[in-house]
Amino acid sequence: MTKKIYIHIDPISNAVVSHGIHASDFVRGIVHQPKNLLLLDPVADYGEYDTHTGLKVLRGTEEVTAYFDEIYRKRQSSSLKWIDFTDIAMLKELTPLEISELLYFGHMKTHLHSPFFYKLQNNFVYFDFNEDMTRVYYRYMDEFYRILADKLTRIVLEKLNDRKTFFRKGVSVEKLDSDLLKDMRGILQEGVVFSFEQTELIDKEYRIPIYVVEDYLWKIKGSRYQEENLLATLIYQSNKRRWRLEKSHEDLLFAQYTR
Repeated sequence: MTKKIYIHIDPISNAVVSHGIHASDFVRGIVHQPKNLLLLDPVADYGEYDTHTGLKVLRGTEEVTAYFDEIYRKRQSSSLKWIDFTDIAMLKELTPLEISELLYFGHMKTHLHSPFFYKLQNNFVYFDFNEDMTRVYYRYMDEFYRILADKLTRIVLEKLNDRKTFFRKGVSVEKLDSDLLKDMRGILQEGVVFSFEQTELIDKEYRIPIYVVEDYLWKIKGSRYQEENLLATLIYQSNKRRWRLEKSHEDLLFAQYTR
């Protein structure tokens, strides 16, 4: 069961580095489902070889869906690196310079110029790393906030029903509104951990402490964080069926993360 989620947003490139959000969470939460995929791994086992780019291609939503299903079934992760695109014909219009930029993107897992290519009209670029880390580029950041809201809701639901028995009725959880997370976008740019140490409702509340860890990924491997780095607490109130954000500092101090 998930113990923590790490989020760090780069607002310039719309890149989100995360720990604890899986490919299945991504596909479940996005609205703009990929029509085609260009796999940024030249030796990928899937797809059809495209002679113009030297990369493998998945054509149409049926092939894309089958690819995702196969990846989840085998629970592969570190080999996932792809960019979506709209029109097959536009692949042939890519220049050698644009192709080399895509190859660099796939090799280094970071963008050289813009992560969004005019000819591809891509909405995403997706990379999986080891140890449950991902870097995903979103053309529309609303997609990410929807994914995170769904994930947080499911985790709280699992936590509150983990000890459910035949004689105990399951607890339902109201879906977290992604707009509440958008209000937190400033602190998400600092690098934060959502901690799920609480296992059940206490005084009809489930509390998720949010700690600032910046971009020091080694800090997320521990289970304890410095209390002085507690920035806020996301709270689900079961009796009122609502979510709220409780700031741990005065508004003036919190404001430095929301400018």
